[in-house]
Amino acid sequence: MMNRRSLVRAATGAAAALVGGVSMAPAVRADAAGDGYAFVDVPTYAQQRNLSCEYACCVIAMGAFGVWVSEWAFDDLVPLSENPHWGYRGDITGWWGNVADYGIYAEPLVAPLAQFGFRGNVFYGQGDASQLQTWLQSGVPVLVWIGLWGDDGVYQTANDGSTYKLVPGAHVVVAYGYDGDGVYAADPATGGTKWMGWGEFMWMWNAFDGMALAVSPA
Repeated sequence: MMNRRSLVRAATGAAAALVGGVSMAPAVRADAAGDGYAFVDVPTYAQQRNLSCEYACCVIAMGAFGVWVSEWAFDDLVPLSENPHWGYRGDITGWWGNVADYGIYAEPLVAPLAQFGFRGNVFYGQGDASQLQTWLQSGVPVLVWIGLWGDDGVYQTANDGSTYKLVPGAHVVVAYGYDGDGVYAADPATGGTKWMGWGEFMWMWNAFDGMALAVSPA
């Protein structure tokens, strides 16, 4: 079985070969985990467009394994769709907070991540943070969709009759740690980090039924 250092090297080489990205030398991971807490060493990064937080979070998550991929690389790999479960909804340079120029959900990011040598595991943790904690205990960063204004969601119907939920004030951050007090996340909106108490975090995360995407080398 490959150790973590070898796994990082393999992922770095695969991603560079696939997309011509700039590979960074794998750093020693400053992961820590114990009873009731876990932390994963992730870089910070500021999104380059108003509504590119999802792509920026993928950059952060892959960066945790020593791989750099430009957020613009996702533009050519993600389709446009009115349904964010299928593709990117709206104009990525539009104004934040509305549901017309909006963003993308977890599922359509899985295939692009695979092109960069990474596995995306989608899960929904509505009302239950145990899966999130398990991934972090395993040293895997997790993208989480949060409603900064709570659950003001509206439902719309696509042309094929499928129904999907849109939440004004949507945002995505990378959960990199937790303890008994709350969740720690890298926030591409600021290029820094943020802390959310468990009550506040679950209130915002539940607006999206606990939508999450764990990102690790394939």
